[in-house]
Amino acid sequence: MELRDRLDALAPEDWARLDASLDELLDLDEPVRSERLQRIADERPEDAELLAHLLRSGADDASLDRHLRSTLSYLAEQDSPAPGTRIGPWRLVRPIGRGGMSEVFLAERADGAFQRRVALKLLWRGLVGEDGERFVRQERQILADLDDPRIAGLVDGGIHDDGRPWLAMDYIEGEHITDACRSRGVDVPTRLRWIAELAQAIASAHRQLIVHGDIKPANVLISEDGEVRLLDFGIGQLLQRADLPEDSVGTWAALTPATASPEQQAGRPLTPASDIFQLGLLMRAVLQDRPRPSGRRGREVDAILQCATAQDPRHRYQSADRMADDLCALLDHRPVAALRGGWFYRAACLMQRRWPALLLAFAVIAAGTGLLAHQLHQARLLAERNATTEAVLGYLEGMLNQSNPQREERPGVLREDLLDAAAAGLAEALGDQPRARTRVLLALGGIRQSRNEALKASRLHAEALELARANDWHEELDQALAGLAAAAIWSGDYVRSVDNLRELIELRLAQGAPPSEVGEARLQLADLLHSRGDYASALEQARLAYRASGATSRVHLVLGMILRDVGEFSQAQRHFDRALAIEHEQSPALEFRITEILDHYGVLLLHSGPLARAGDALDRSEQMRRAYLGEDWTGLFWSHHWQALHALASGEVDSAAERLDLVLADYDRHFGATSHLLAFGRSDRAWVALARDERQMAARLFGQAADRLETMQQGDHPRLAEVRLGQALLALAEGRREEARDAAAHAHRIRSELPVGEGSTVWQSNACRVLRWSGGRCTIDSLALAGEHLDTRRIQRALAGLCANASVPTIRSTALPCTPR
Repeated sequence: MELRDRLDALAPEDWARLDASLDELLDLDEPVRSERLQRIADERPEDAELLAHLLRSGADDASLDRHLRSTLSYLAEQDSPAPGTRIGPWRLVRPIGRGGMSEVFLAERADGAFQRRVALKLLWRGLVGEDGERFVRQERQILADLDDPRIAGLVDGGIHDDGRPWLAMDYIEGEHITDACRSRGVDVPTRLRWIAELAQAIASAHRQLIVHGDIKPANVLISEDGEVRLLDFGIGQLLQRADLPEDSVGTWAALTPATASPEQQAGRPLTPASDIFQLGLLMRAVLQDRPRPSGRRGREVDAILQCATAQDPRHRYQSADRMADDLCALLDHRPVAALRGGWFYRAACLMQRRWPALLLAFAVIAAGTGLLAHQLHQARLLAERNATTEAVLGYLEGMLNQSNPQREERPGVLREDLLDAAAAGLAEALGDQPRARTRVLLALGGIRQSRNEALKASRLHAEALELARANDWHEELDQALAGLAAAAIWSGDYVRSVDNLRELIELRLAQGAPPSEVGEARLQLADLLHSRGDYASALEQARLAYRASGATSRVHLVLGMILRDVGEFSQAQRHFDRALAIEHEQSPALEFRITEILDHYGVLLLHSGPLARAGDALDRSEQMRRAYLGEDWTGLFWSHHWQALHALASGEVDSAAERLDLVLADYDRHFGATSHLLAFGRSDRAWVALARDERQMAARLFGQAADRLETMQQGDHPRLAEVRLGQALLALAEGRREEARDAAAHAHRIRSELPVGEGSTVWQSNACRVLRWSGGRCTIDSLALAGEHLDTRRIQRALAGLCANASVPTIRSTALPCTPR
């Protein structure tokens, strides 16, 4: 029987005995070790034979001590905790995996603070020692430093009661990459794209001076929506990190032999080249069950694999980015650097990429004079189109020239009076060229929309739409529908906007538009439905857009917005992280998109609790806006609104009031009385009024907000619950207990209909408390009315304001909790 088979057949008590003997022998010098081994042979010959085999097989391996001590220790004490065991604030649900260093469990929050599931990694008992403790400190630091959305993030960590260190990480629903390839019948390009994304994630870790060290199928998951997630930086190494204590910089000796790089197996320190080697092995594994590409594609695949898995690290890719670049080049039919092809190879790549255009050119040449008449007709159409274009460009050029830095004191953003003058002069300037007029209307509408001036944008796009319909201009009709819908998202014309967007989707499908354009229209519809409060339909459209357009930053942003507002904070954060990562990968990055993502990210953090981090994100967004828009531009109302919410949560109620007064004026001017944003702003300002004990103002603003939110869709808008809670507190403060109970019950009913998530649990709990203060009944969990959640902070600030005059008899007679209960 082979040594490995004999070891596998051992019972746990045999492992424990063998472990103790090996530990003793490794600490002895020759010839004392030989004498001790002989005594063991006299008592237990089978033990002595196994120990001799183990000692001989590792005689020239300096790391034998580490490897065998670790292996035998955890095998000797592999008593796994049972489901239901509590570790820190988490309760184990079921085991989901095990490895050479740890076992992994699906766990859920056990203390009632919020609902969340994590993958909890518990180190084997036998590894708990100096090296094991260092490993956990190292992994916690590694995971805390990594911010790539393709890498599972750290949630929590600590030491279990039995002394075993543990880490809680994002739980990812998905399959191991090789299983996903087989079960989903994934084609070769998709598999290569997954490896490219994984290489990009590894590259981002390398830029943080962090090496993974154990890249294998079990550590790469593919989520249900096809996104790559990299797990388990358990063998990672921090490379010369000056900002860490010296004892936290080290290498963990464990490894996966089947996927270890040659230098790992030789016991040398980990480097980025080790990860590249393992990426190459993983690429080979995911292609294993598919026929290898033939011809040039096959040579490219082989070249990438050979470069990644070269025995000498110096002959591998210089970075994971380079490997990702080659994989993307292969998918895009561009030259692969690892193949080192000549001019003929590059020409073949060009042919592959541009074959439709080249084929057309050959066809035109072959057809000769037979196509001459057709070409002349096309030339006439082109001349007419050019004439229209020239008219458009000439008019716009004259308008834009008025903001020339040499003629105006403020260059850059167009002055509002110039835009008004341009729109007013359209009929006279382009009265005899309706198509050119339509194009200019669309251009001006786009400028107005970029300035967040939705009412003026709507009027311009509506006029363009009328002209496009009358003349059956499909391209202009497409642009007008899209522009009008985008403006109406803010101005509140929801019924017409839904119709326009559905017409736009049908138009693009009928015209055979690229999937990305159909997806963009669906994304606009998702944004509109989200504003209207129909979160379920919005999420459906956003996911359809994802399937059509792919993982663009805009798709991730809209998904994050919707998931945030239904209370799924963890999922929302992952989408916002991915949106930011995509934008930062652009060259140059578009600042206006980054500020939009930061705004929504900051609001998420306000809702989920990290108040300081929320402030940092919102401050950064505001600074970027001021830098590229100027201090006085009205488009800063976004920053004013979110900063006001942060000020209210922080207790700076006067600052919140000042900012929100500016916001309400801007919303009313640019979006109009029917805008949902004006309703949200009025509700937020009413909460500030409660915090300042301005009851009449609060009553008026809550009433205006409720009037709008009640008419936005069939059924209650989810944000109406905020208004009802404020009205309940106001009624309680004035002794109208029955009115307060009705308002609080309405709020609780709205929030109870949301999906169960981290946020919705907090929101429902807060509504329940206000309902109980009003004399109503509801089930409440153990979550205290405390913490940094925006919803909780709002109630606390309102109570502080309303209870400020607690000596007044009308206050003393109410059910408001003006003293701790």
